[in-house]
Amino acid sequence: MRYKQIARRLADGILRDRTPGERLPGVRELARSENISMVTAKNVYRYLFEQGLVVSRQGAGTFVAHSLTGGDIDMAAIRPPEELMLWVSQHLRLTIEGLNAYDPPQGYEPLREQAGKWLRSSGIDAAPIVTSGSQQALFLLGLSLLSKGDAVAVEDPGYMGAVRIFESLGAEVVFVPRIASRDDLDRIKGMDIRLLYTMPQGHIPTGRSMPEDLRDDLVSMASDKNFFIVEDDPLSDVVGITPLKARDTRGRVIYIKSLSNVLGPGLRMGFAVFPESMQRSILDLKEINDLSLSGILQRSLLTVFTSSRLTGHIERLRHELAQRSAYLEQNTPWEPGGACVWIRTPIPSRICRDRLLEQGIRITPGDIYGARWSHYIRLSVLTPTLPDFKRGVGIVQEFLNGVKGPELTEF
Repeated sequence: MRYKQIARRLADGILRDRTPGERLPGVRELARSENISMVTAKNVYRYLFEQGLVVSRQGAGTFVAHSLTGGDIDMAAIRPPEELMLWVSQHLRLTIEGLNAYDPPQGYEPLREQAGKWLRSSGIDAAPIVTSGSQQALFLLGLSLLSKGDAVAVEDPGYMGAVRIFESLGAEVVFVPRIASRDDLDRIKGMDIRLLYTMPQGHIPTGRSMPEDLRDDLVSMASDKNFFIVEDDPLSDVVGITPLKARDTRGRVIYIKSLSNVLGPGLRMGFAVFPESMQRSILDLKEINDLSLSGILQRSLLTVFTSSRLTGHIERLRHELAQRSAYLEQNTPWEPGGACVWIRTPIPSRICRDRLLEQGIRITPGDIYGARWSHYIRLSVLTPTLPDFKRGVGIVQEFLNGVKGPELTEF
């Protein structure tokens, strides 16, 4: 229908160029500018209202909607802004086909094919397995590869969910610094490990990415030293950096792609690429673990991947990240990188969290990554609307300036 075509085009403009609370053209003006009837113009605005993008005020007109949640500014979660997740909702619908049968443990085949096309755009030519997020992929590879007492190197700070999985399987977790220098590589080279768990692009929580000149050497080292690299990659699409897996010619990189930070955490879906030698073991374990993922969700995700809007969504996320990174660079001492920034504080991060919450800002205390990070906080760069982000940054900076000591530096 034509009104939907116009509404979707206007939605893109609203998300890209408009600010919450901004007044939009009236129905009559919209009808004239688009050369459509008044009825069609009303349908356009009704569609945008149903998508949560606009609000109407009696006698005043139509305006860009404010944050859907209202209340506190969320600089704790790491996900797309709510306005950029709205388009996905139209693809989340019940299908009879999804109810009728179990899908194979590797996932719904048409979805795997589309995911494979998506990964090939990042240089990864492999058929992925559909998983229930990165957590399931980590658990399956741990079951398949690890024996009691095996050493697993994990970047610190890093994802503690991976640590808990590896330890639950009897592995010995060895913490190593985020890989940022030749010294970091040399430290790993001297270790006898079975796995290295790393987040090379848009590392959470530091927001940094592994330097380009270390990547080939790390992949070669894994082959020479006979260990596997577990590449957790939630953000390469958004930060625009090619994954390590694209360099892997010897089957040493296990690639995990979560969709939480791109499409929203509630979807709980992702993809994983395992070496050919592990495929049978992984599929057997997965079939025992869950038999089959939800057919309804897999088919919903397929419609997302075949939507013409997915590419535009990724581009908008990149645009948003670039805007916010530029703002940080120009207005703060914090060096921007990925979807979060990692800041050292002179007082415990839990106190920072509580005091900032009193001012309407939610942040993540660093000690969720371990006690040694209790004087760090993590701020989300992408989650708030752009106006809320700028306001939140100002409040956090003013607060930190008020407690600033000589040791206050960025990580």
